[in-house]
Amino acid sequence: MQTEVKKKSWHLPDGKQKGILIWGSVIFFTLLYLSLIFNNNVWTDEIFSMNLFKAGFGEIVSETAKDVHPPLYYFLGRLFRLLFGESLQVQKVLTLIPMSLTLVLGATKVRKYFGDRTSILFIILLGCIPCSMVYAVQVRMYSWALFCVTACGLAAWEIYVNDRWSCWIWLTVTAVAAAYLHYFAFASVIIINGLLFLALLFSREKRKKLGKWVLFSLLMTALYLPWMPYFYEQVTRVEAGYWIPPITGETVWSYFLWAFGLAPVPQTTYVFLVISLLTGISCLVSVKKGGEEGKAGVFALLCMAVPTLTAGGGILLSLLKQPIYRDQYVFPAMGLFCLFTAIGCRRFRKEIAALFLVFFLAVGAISYRDNYRAEYKATLTAQTEEFFSENLGERDLVVYNYQAYYFNYKYYFPEERLFYVRDVDLSRDFDRIWFLDTEMEWDFVPDQIIPYQLQIEYVGHYGIEDNEFDLYQVTKGAAPEAGEP
Repeated sequence: MQTEVKKKSWHLPDGKQKGILIWGSVIFFTLLYLSLIFNNNVWTDEIFSMNLFKAGFGEIVSETAKDVHPPLYYFLGRLFRLLFGESLQVQKVLTLIPMSLTLVLGATKVRKYFGDRTSILFIILLGCIPCSMVYAVQVRMYSWALFCVTACGLAAWEIYVNDRWSCWIWLTVTAVAAAYLHYFAFASVIIINGLLFLALLFSREKRKKLGKWVLFSLLMTALYLPWMPYFYEQVTRVEAGYWIPPITGETVWSYFLWAFGLAPVPQTTYVFLVISLLTGISCLVSVKKGGEEGKAGVFALLCMAVPTLTAGGGILLSLLKQPIYRDQYVFPAMGLFCLFTAIGCRRFRKEIAALFLVFFLAVGAISYRDNYRAEYKATLTAQTEEFFSENLGERDLVVYNYQAYYFNYKYYFPEERLFYVRDVDLSRDFDRIWFLDTEMEWDFVPDQIIPYQLQIEYVGHYGIEDNEFDLYQVTKGAAPEAGEP
């Protein structure tokens, strides 16, 4: 019977070929991420990050105390800017590094404890899952939070099987770092630590480790205490009102579409859900068998519990109080979802595993194509930058009528020459005004125009980020003399 199982199960090439395949996959996905950073197309949240990178560390603390995210990522960005300069590509490399490090966890820790098949499945799934490609290069804290939460989950497993002091230290470091990176990453590591407590409590031979659990939990709490007042203040502000829309059934389904769906093929969501169900059944079968395989099955199910409880807790709080949860907040826990899937899938027959791998790679290819287009071709930003680099004079003004986009415009234009249409003083000295006319927003209002001989010439259709506008060149003649009509 054992021989028959071996014939039906799937395996990787022997010897050095396994390492080449695994590490080659790490390098391959890292290079894919790297290929997405050579542009100047930034989004609103990224601009917020880069503005804070320019600030001092004290200002970062004061600003993030009022924001919805803690300060650690902005500290890292500030350090990177001081060391390597203010290039957008430098900031995107900062985001890319933890994605690559999470893949390295798959090639090292995951491989060590769960084998080659689990390692390659984890790396490919993490590299190909639709939501990961976006945050691999977005100038935000999500990729760092993903690395810390994934590393924290693996540290909990190491503690359960090894109980080395270094594992407890690593659990503490990654948990505290995650808490300082993102509040929902904080929730995820609390869940991990709670599940570790239960695993130790319900295992008679492991209960002796509970003393260390208490010690290091107190250490984690002490390390987070300096930020606790700001965290509490943020929670109370959320209760008073928030900007996230209400949670509905459609909203909840959109979370699955965000994680697993592709714009041209949203049906991939259903396939991922079916794979997750089959994976869960596979883990339960492993648990029933017991032994080392059973322990791995339990760990896989606990890995799945982390994103489930993180998202479920956010949704529940949003329903009970004010909406505080949105789709991307579960991203830090998605590495553990990938680990759950990889552990569960390794027991499938080789034909089924091959189908899953083909599906993952096909999703990854489409996801990469979509993200390449989003970074390089989805907006008119590149054309707009090229036009203004050639035509914006030193005495020119830029006037816009979409007030909400001031935050974005000041990234691309000199702030001292950037004006909202209702605030611009037309009596000041200038050569030209470049008017960014977003449809359905304010034009030049009559009480501004009447005293001046304005000549307006249509230039073309341009845009920055998702906002497209008609561009006009405005020149001014002499103001009428007093008494003239």
